[in-house]
Amino acid sequence: MSFAPPLDFVLFYVSDLPATSNYFTNKLGFDRVAEQEGPSFHYLTSGKGVDFGLLQTSAETPAPGTVELYFKTADIAVLRAKLADRGVEATPIEHRPFGSIFSVHSPDGNLLTMLQPPVEQ
Repeated sequence: MSFAPPLDFVLFYVSDLPATSNYFTNKLGFDRVAEQEGPSFHYLTSGKGVDFGLLQTSAETPAPGTVELYFKTADIAVLRAKLADRGVEATPIEHRPFGSIFSVHSPDGNLLTMLQPPVEQ
């Protein structure tokens, strides 16, 4: 039985947020979700699958062209422990406004982030 979490979100690190956002919305037809956005982040959706975001790169972020995949889990601590038992190196769990996360890297260096969304109240 697999404990692999489902893909939930994709994040593209971009060098020019307005130009990239314009491309995805006006050329490719995706919609922006303004209530999910910030000064350096645009949230996009097709309404038909996995949503994604565009994040303006800075000195603290990965380079433009980097793609980060987010996988959703109901219990971040249990998932991290299972991966550690299999010898997977993971970052510490961090608590962010959008949920709790930790990251691992694939053998080729792809950034894979595990996400437990905040509990709805």
